[in-house]
Amino acid sequence: MKGLILAADVGATNMRAGLFNREGRLLRFKSGRTPQADTSKSVPRALLELAKEVAGQDWSKISSCGVASIGPLDSQRGVILKAPNIAEKGREIPLLSYLKEELRVDYYFLNDCNAAAYGEWWSRKAEGVRNLIYITISSGIGGGVVDNSHLILGKKGNGAEIGHIVIDSTGYMDCGCGGLGHWEAYCSGANIPRLAGRLLRDGRIRRGTSLEERYAEGRLDAKSCFELYYAGDPAAIEFFELLKDYYAAGFAGVVNAFDTEVLVVGGATFFGNEAFFNNEVFPRIDKYLLLDKPRIAKPAHEELAPLYGAALCALDEIEGARVQ
Repeated sequence: MKGLILAADVGATNMRAGLFNREGRLLRFKSGRTPQADTSKSVPRALLELAKEVAGQDWSKISSCGVASIGPLDSQRGVILKAPNIAEKGREIPLLSYLKEELRVDYYFLNDCNAAAYGEWWSRKAEGVRNLIYITISSGIGGGVVDNSHLILGKKGNGAEIGHIVIDSTGYMDCGCGGLGHWEAYCSGANIPRLAGRLLRDGRIRRGTSLEERYAEGRLDAKSCFELYYAGDPAAIEFFELLKDYYAAGFAGVVNAFDTEVLVVGGATFFGNEAFFNNEVFPRIDKYLLLDKPRIAKPAHEELAPLYGAALCALDEIEGARVQ
């Protein structure tokens, strides 16, 4: 096997690595946890170790490497700038530093959702799809856009940071990035319980139900919020009436901005609550839309979408993602 592609996907909680052939087929796969202490050194070291594990005896056959990562980032330097969803927030992480010392190949580095968007478009381009948006609803909210078969990357690789569009100009909720009113601050898995707690404290949803009880005990997370809603908790029902519109407004804002053919939605929060999104969120998008509603689909590569996208960006030598 010659000319293999090493790909990696570094998230706030987990990291994955894969070895791909020149046809974009995944040959081997490994995963591990993302370190949360001394991240400027421990995360790059963990990435190198995982890459060596997945490559094994084929290390010398690797001809290029694509890495997808949480952002924001500096794609030309191969650096995570100040990821808001990792333990040591705001700390710069030279993600490729150890890897580049031991593997002398061309590197392509991009935001995980940009990578996922490219991989999802690549899997559909034979159908004639030229415009696609990928959105992940997970611990954070991220996105990527392919416009007329061209991946939008921005000047440093942070194009289409759709989780940080403003859906509430009052700035009721602050975001982990420091901004106010961002979509991620209201609808991401990490922030759903924060929003519920704020609404409870301000008396905007009723008190005295299981939702408040779990919040007071420090046991409220996104999963339990959904569970209480499904169980008919009165406060959770009031909360989710607001949440549905926040979700719908965010989706519609992205569609209005990019006029896409296909909207691909993934992420742990979405995958765990598909019926909720399909039946109660996506129909609400219409009232915020200027443009035609796109076809909504699940990721062809599911949770491995960023990994596949990173490999395919390296395969296609996407210039805007090349590390200098």
